[in-house]
Amino acid sequence: MTDSLLESARAALLPPDAITVERRCLSCGAPIRSEYCPACGQQAVDPHASTWHVVKEAISDATDVDGRAVRTIRALVVPGRLTAEFLRGRRAPYLGPFKLFLLAGTALTTTWIVTRGVDAHYYGYRADAGSANYIDVVVRGSLTAGLAIAIASWASDLGRRRLIDDAVFSLHLVATLMLWTTAITWVGTGWKATWGTAAATPSSIAPLPFLLFLPSGIVALGYIALAVHRVYAGRWWSTALRTLLITAVGMTAVYEVLLHGLRRG
Repeated sequence: MTDSLLESARAALLPPDAITVERRCLSCGAPIRSEYCPACGQQAVDPHASTWHVVKEAISDATDVDGRAVRTIRALVVPGRLTAEFLRGRRAPYLGPFKLFLLAGTALTTTWIVTRGVDAHYYGYRADAGSANYIDVVVRGSLTAGLAIAIASWASDLGRRRLIDDAVFSLHLVATLMLWTTAITWVGTGWKATWGTAAATPSSIAPLPFLLFLPSGIVALGYIALAVHRVYAGRWWSTALRTLLITAVGMTAVYEVLLHGLRRG
């Protein structure tokens, strides 16, 4: 008797179409009562929606300033924040570590392909280096550095942490450094395009490595230290040691892959 009264009361509070029509997910067939399917997570869509409605949704998705990619980049601005969020279990708002790594690698390789003509003109060499070889070196070097950093960081704790946690941190760190390199490359390209050639650059201006690359390297080193301190906590002397270890291991891995790639190319 009580159950029937509860059902009647519940039905009185629901709109008529909710009583007679049960929406089901078009992907897995599970019943859905909200915007997203509780079983597979697909958004509830109307396959018979008007063309204008579909176009508006596509434009909204493409220009969503609160999308996961934008939130991920914002989190990367604060050293170590993205890894800390991931380790706390807050993963839905952000891109996954490997997807972020692929995004950063794509940005870096695309930047090189687009800007190498300006570099060639500025320094006076032919831009005939193979894009495929460069992309291969970047991908292998970044992955090797990420793996080496994860293992070195995990070993420095004598295996007291999960290796997967160190792997997530290393992927986030390497992806951030690739994005930082991408940004610096564009700044340097703009600087080179301003003067045209190295010979036309005024001698009173400091060379580009001292003007841009060295300061950006110092900023990157500081970022690594702050990220390490946020994720691993501990005293600053242990943060400094881990930062030096991570930097040395990562640079060695990249150098070895780069040297091998240049010999093969």
